[in-house]
Amino acid sequence: MAPQNRKRNSHKKGHDNHSLWGFLFRSEKPANDMTHGTLFDAAAGMEEEETDFRGRAKGLIKDIWAKISLWQALAIVLFLAFIGILVSTTWRMWQAQDLSNVAGYKDNVPSKNLDMHIRTKIAAHEEVVITEAEINRYLRDTCRIRQDGIFSIAAQAHGIAIRVHDGYAELIIERIIGADFRQTTAVHLSFHQTEENGIPTLHVDYRGGEPMFGNTPRGGSIGSVGIPQRHIVVLQPALETLRDSYPGIRDAILNHGYCPYFEDGKIILRPFSQQQPSIN
Repeated sequence: MAPQNRKRNSHKKGHDNHSLWGFLFRSEKPANDMTHGTLFDAAAGMEEEETDFRGRAKGLIKDIWAKISLWQALAIVLFLAFIGILVSTTWRMWQAQDLSNVAGYKDNVPSKNLDMHIRTKIAAHEEVVITEAEINRYLRDTCRIRQDGIFSIAAQAHGIAIRVHDGYAELIIERIIGADFRQTTAVHLSFHQTEENGIPTLHVDYRGGEPMFGNTPRGGSIGSVGIPQRHIVVLQPALETLRDSYPGIRDAILNHGYCPYFEDGKIILRPFSQQQPSIN
């Protein structure tokens, strides 16, 4: 009996050990299940919260829209359109013109003495032809411009270029802002001549190119934004300063009754007796 009891006790002990191990093993599995279940529930909760937030946001938008009248909605649309146009216009004003195609503005060819050339030709009552490249080289070598006013704090004048079109010319002022940011302002010029009390009189018009809106003349541009003729007069003092910087050329043209005419790529000075039809 003793051996059987020992065998029975041994079997019972082994069974108890197995039961104890199984208990320990099973106790770990539910823990893992709880962990996975907790993580899944958290993700599901986040999805539910996001869905609920979207639903509340849509409901809020619907409530706001329901309380806005037609006129209020129209006012909001117009205001947003105005802001969009303002931002677009401001951005375009700082987009400088490409001056790489302006003849003579950035090359290294020596300039011609236009002051002597023009005065000699005019004194002989001859027609004077000046190319776009010649006038730009002469301005590059003889004209030193300076930025005044409030913009002089951050900007400095860099140069003057003339682009000659058929019937008018663009006088372009290039500025450098900060380290290397370029900005341009252009004025469109054309001339016509009349006779007042038997004396030829030269008139300057600040316009040229395609009209702005309908019949509103274009007077120039800031960056790539066109400026109506009536608003370009704010630059008239600067233009007068440029004109008075070359008194020999100015007096020769005025005193001998000459008038500048513009063709593609060249400026032609003709006396009053040879003038072409007025440029209106």
